[in-house]
Amino acid sequence: MNTEPRSLHHNLISLPTGKYADDSVSERHDIVLLFDASKANPNGDPDTGNMPRLQPDTLRGLVTDVCLKRKVRNFFSLYNPDASMRSDPPTEGYEIFIRENAVLQQLMESPQIKAIAKDIFTTEYGLTEAQWDGKATKDKKKGKEKKGKQEVESTTDTEQVVALDPAASAVPESAESELGSAVDVKDFRLRAFRDALCRAYFDLRAFGGVTSTEGPLKGSFYGQIRGPLQFSFAESLDRVLQLDATITRCAVASTKEKTGSDGGDSEETGNRTMGRKHLVDYGLYRTQIYFSPAFAAKTHFSYYDLDNFFFALMHMFRDDNAAGRTGMRVVGLVDFQHLSALGNEHAHRLFEQVNAERTDKSIADFGDYPRSLKCYSGSCPEGSVVVAPNNGANAPLVQARKLVWEISECLTTT
Repeated sequence: MNTEPRSLHHNLISLPTGKYADDSVSERHDIVLLFDASKANPNGDPDTGNMPRLQPDTLRGLVTDVCLKRKVRNFFSLYNPDASMRSDPPTEGYEIFIRENAVLQQLMESPQIKAIAKDIFTTEYGLTEAQWDGKATKDKKKGKEKKGKQEVESTTDTEQVVALDPAASAVPESAESELGSAVDVKDFRLRAFRDALCRAYFDLRAFGGVTSTEGPLKGSFYGQIRGPLQFSFAESLDRVLQLDATITRCAVASTKEKTGSDGGDSEETGNRTMGRKHLVDYGLYRTQIYFSPAFAAKTHFSYYDLDNFFFALMHMFRDDNAAGRTGMRVVGLVDFQHLSALGNEHAHRLFEQVNAERTDKSIADFGDYPRSLKCYSGSCPEGSVVVAPNNGANAPLVQARKLVWEISECLTTT
């Protein structure tokens, strides 16, 4: 495993004083992401024949959180963190766990994961290979220890170790904990597998996942991995106009299709195949992303990871183009970085400072349905947005970074 210190590739975040790129992110972040779709289907709904998802009462477009996470996963399936083309094997720590045609049990039981878990078990937890293999003896030795003026009999088991907080990263040198309780070595073996999965797979480290199905963590509490990054559903700012187009293909897949299954004429006989394409005319979508440093500490999500995550958000539509998704792009990305882990301002108050809305002229010209990004104007903060007095000076508590902003900041009135 590579132990050399890394530096940020893209410098989209600012490292707090005394922190390094490989340190777990220790402060809260609240993020606003805006993207638009023009003549595209941003997220088809399989329950409605792959029509673009809609909020039924407002007819605003929807994009699920799962869909957006898939874009980030797809980006790291194609590129390394430094933006170079992905090689095989990929950059250490940037494999993708939830990917097409993957068998999760095989990924969790791979020799690579077992090797990482065993290394964590022995070098970081301070246990032995014999304990990892379950070959430790169960001899019980009786000894005496003094507690004040009382002598009590104590029993020790070579297969047992001191109980730890599950969030702790290593076993202390002392064989006794402050609580004086003990747990089976199996608990540490499960923790080692959990940590190994998080270190190998970026999406588990970032978004979490359920790994307690089949495999080494089956039925274990440690298989319920909660990631620090969580998306809300994206919703368009206004109603979207759904379009449904019939398309044809001047070829058929088989002789049976050419002649018709019943031997007679049908709509799809000859050298023609009919199909349909669903899309929205235009929609500007907005989602919020929440980052928890408490969960980042458990999955070891680092500043290096966060910098690469922002870079992936900025470019996630570049190679996601398909026949129904050629008109999608990120038009706004704003990161609010707090000074503390708990946060120095409520997220909703920060989100309210990022605004985008239809211009009066756009409404007059096009009515309910926007046609392009030119129909919108907006604003967002940059720099210190929450400050507190500190020895007569203003100490910044929340910093806003405008990573992407392509929305006009001037209202069009004529």
